[in-house]
This record gives sequence, C-alpha cells and structure tokens, in this order.
Amino acid sequence: MFIPEDFKQPVMATRYFRPTVGQAHKVRILSDKPLCGYLRWTDDKRPVRWSYMDQAPEADWAADSKPKSFIAVAVWNYDEKDVQVWEITQSSIREAIENLSVDPDFGHPVNYDLKVMRTGKDLETRYTVVPISADLKPEVQDALVNLEQRVKLENLFTGDDPFLT
Repeated sequence: MFIPEDFKQPVMATRYFRPTVGQAHKVRILSDKPLCGYLRWTDDKRPVRWSYMDQAPEADWAADSKPKSFIAVAVWNYDEKDVQVWEITQSSIREAIENLSVDPDFGHPVNYDLKVMRTGKDLETRYTVVPISADLKPEVQDALVNLEQRVKLENLFTGDDPFLT
C-alpha cells in the first residue's frame, strides 16, 4: 500500500470550545464574570460583536442576520488540557449556568466542573449542562492564576484575538 492505513489527518486544536454532537465534554469556567453582548454577521460573513450596554455599530449586515445575544467565558477544557474561549449563544446553556450560579449548593461556576453534552443537529440541537463537584486540579489552578496574562475577552468586541500569548 502506498499510503499506510494508520496515517491520519491530525485533528487541529482550536482556541474556542464548541461542544461536538454525541460527546460529553468536561470544562471548568475560569472567568470571574462573563463578557455579555450581541453578535451579528455582515454581508462578507464576518461576526461583529458589541457590548449589551452599547448601540449596535453601523455595518453592512447580511440580509438574514439578526442580533443574537451571547456570553463569552474562558474555560479549562479537560479534553484539550488547555484554556479556551466559550462563546455561548444558546439560551438553554446560558440559563443552565445562570440557574447553577444562583443555587446555594453550587454558586459561582469557577467552583465546579460542567459536563456539556450536545445532541441532534440544526433545529433539533439540544444541550445538557450538568454540574460536577470536583476539586480544583493543579493545571486548572495554574490556568486560573495566569488567566489575565493569557485571555482578554474584551478583544472579541474589537475583532482582535482574545488570546494574549
């Protein structure tokens, strides 16, 4: 055989966390507060984000694009063993995290892990968010301590890279 059967295309790591269908992902939110805003797409398929406290900027908006609310947080992704940005536009995920954060048994999400599961596709997509009581692992503690030197979520509003390293 010319190309070995076990030769595979490498999986490209991404700096953004996106749950994949049928796989449970474990993450720990590292951000003290989420970045809250709106997202809309332009004619040239570029995302434009702005703070929820500001007016939408002027842009050549795509005809089918409507503003969508989002929150963005830095997370430790246990699968990737790295810090990623999780831009959450799904209301079911935001509501689950908000409900956990005000529950006295859980509180701020930096205090526990989340197991995130995505099922279905397109309009049938569903997300499940389950809290997992867990001690803070040393690698997560290190990421938390150095977070401000690694991630600046506000850069999403200017279209710049939120990763400082």
